[in-house]
Amino acid sequence: MTQRFYLESSGKDSNLPRHVHLDEFPATVGRHPECVIQLSVERLSRMHARFELDGDVLLIRDLGSTNGTFVNHARVSAPTRLQVGDVLHLADHEFRLMADAGAGESGGSGTGEETVVGMAALPRDFPLHMPAFFELLENRQVTGYGQPIVTAGGELHALELLGRSENPDLDEGPGQLFALAAALDTEVRLSRMLRRRAFAQASEAGLTLPLFFNNHPTECEDMVALLDELHELRSHHPDLNLVFEVHETAVTDLGAMAEVKEELARMGIALAYDDFGAGQARLLELAEVPPDYLKFDMGLIRDMSTSDSPRYRLLAELNRMIAGMGIKTLIEGVEDPVTADLCREIGIDYMQGFLFGRPRPLADYHQSENESAP
Repeated sequence: MTQRFYLESSGKDSNLPRHVHLDEFPATVGRHPECVIQLSVERLSRMHARFELDGDVLLIRDLGSTNGTFVNHARVSAPTRLQVGDVLHLADHEFRLMADAGAGESGGSGTGEETVVGMAALPRDFPLHMPAFFELLENRQVTGYGQPIVTAGGELHALELLGRSENPDLDEGPGQLFALAAALDTEVRLSRMLRRRAFAQASEAGLTLPLFFNNHPTECEDMVALLDELHELRSHHPDLNLVFEVHETAVTDLGAMAEVKEELARMGIALAYDDFGAGQARLLELAEVPPDYLKFDMGLIRDMSTSDSPRYRLLAELNRMIAGMGIKTLIEGVEDPVTADLCREIGIDYMQGFLFGRPRPLADYHQSENESAP
């Protein structure tokens, strides 16, 4: 018995046919007129994907599409075997792979368990926010926020640059954005977009105080490309007082990190090690490639209620050692006055947390950057 495959669309896009028959192999799908399956819809690449038949096995291959091909919510990076009933996404356009018996075959159970006819509505969890996310990427619908970093005395010292969505359908914060980006393998693209927007808005606001900014861990896998981007941004924003945060887990190659520090110094960008203490506290890196700032992970102050607590003694000893190396220290996640007072006793230079202010749009700091934090 021969199966005839077809794609059943979700019906959410009126520009897509309800059924797309796969009668010819290989079958290329995309917007290009030469595609066997030409679909003139947004976010689909000109040559998006190709269906191939290897004996009785149906495969799908992504053709380097911009917005991805997915099988059962997993992005396709190599030829992937398809089963009847699989959910496919070409960008955010949703289909289910279906099959019916070939001509001349009778119906009934002889079609086998893999034949699926008249299935229920397609799952909505995965693609629910995908159209909005593609719209965000294409139209750069992000904006810059800043969270206060204060001195031990409570005066505003710096801001950590953050980003938020301007798309009304994506309002759950950066975690939601990066979860969607991870599904599409676009974390670097999103991270760069957020950084560029924050830098531009900080320049527009005329901010002169230190601006801490970070990067997605994936970007550290190609530090040359990251530094090239920072060179470009620095050329556009020469007056910004920038501090580049590197997560401690990224500081693994001392020689490479020393070169990064030198390159940042040539650009007039300070260096901070972020989340120190969250994993292995790499003390050798501090000695060999000391940063300008070190940000302690907020986990170090969790449940630190008195100066007799083990966490207090640990943080005090770490701070004494690091401050002795001439490195400025900063603690994140300070949410109550008791913790703030204990951090002052320890001698930590700067603090950050909801006690001193939640993230706000960068434009809000235009008039208040030299005032005390709220």
